[in-house]
Amino acid sequence: DLHKAIRRQRQLGIRDRVTVTLPTGWRAAGTGWAGQYGDDGDLEPALVVSPDPARWAVDPSVPGAFVGLSASIARRTDAEGFVAERPHADCVAAPVRRTRLGGVDWVVAGYACPRGRPVIVEAAGTTPAGLLYVQVVPPPGGGSAFVDALLAGVRVRPPG
Repeated sequence: DLHKAIRRQRQLGIRDRVTVTLPTGWRAAGTGWAGQYGDDGDLEPALVVSPDPARWAVDPSVPGAFVGLSASIARRTDAEGFVAERPHADCVAAPVRRTRLGGVDWVVAGYACPRGRPVIVEAAGTTPAGLLYVQVVPPPGGGSAFVDALLAGVRVRPPG
């Protein structure tokens, strides 16, 4: 049916815009960025990557990452401002760091948390296509080397 074909085309478009080199045993699920709409009225592109993408959002023990791209957020703030908007009140923050990986200048903030997800990393960078946002919950013992490897594998393709 036509509606299914349109939804499939949009899903493929999402996957075509943002790609991630997956850690061994991880899978990707294309999605839209809930609440973030582009100029065309469609959800802006996003992916969830995890050993179990369906469980990642609801099970704090499952490692994974949300990867989103937003032109509308890029018009409102920069990477540093966006990361600063994501405090985790019950968590202990590590110093914010900056790194260049995969052709993107990232602002990276890490948090150690007593409840829920034990470690949360917020990262954002500006690309010609918009603000690139990655929230990472690394596997136990993954640390900054895991986060940096994941960020280095995030790619954005220009529209068209």
